[in-house]
Amino acid sequence: VAMPFAGVIFAPEIAAGLKAPRDAFNQTVSYIRVCSSGFVFIIAYNVMSGVFRGVGDSVMPLISVTIASVFNIIGDLFFVKGMGMGAAIATVMAQVISVILSMFIISKRKMPFILTKDKLRIDKSIAKRIFSLGTPLLLQDILVSISFLFLLAITNSRGVIVSAGVGIAE
Repeated sequence: VAMPFAGVIFAPEIAAGLKAPRDAFNQTVSYIRVCSSGFVFIIAYNVMSGVFRGVGDSVMPLISVTIASVFNIIGDLFFVKGMGMGAAIATVMAQVISVILSMFIISKRKMPFILTKDKLRIDKSIAKRIFSLGTPLLLQDILVSISFLFLLAITNSRGVIVSAGVGIAE
């Protein structure tokens, strides 16, 4: 809940911490703010992908992310090249499209569960098992993300061209 607000409010500090090149600093701050504003859609997409995988469908998340990627590329061309704006808008819009698509498909499929306010409960024993199984994965992801941020800061300190090259390679 706090992440979108923190990303918007502390975008300059985050960009400085990542050693964004001076020539790209303002664009980096803008990118962080737009992506932070769309954080809820990024989370929603990942939750819905988890729902599909949880019912044994690994194809739908692939199709959804493929469609989102195509829209992201088209949006990048439109917003960056056509309108002289940043790429973050296209990224968030692509996530919105994938969430809408996933919600539509979930609403049309027969799922092994029903989500209503009166039926939504947390089973403590299942939640405990999920946390015990998920915590090592969470720690692994955090460590990978932190190491990536350090590498990004080192790369960014070498200037816009090196930073852009690494961004393209990623």
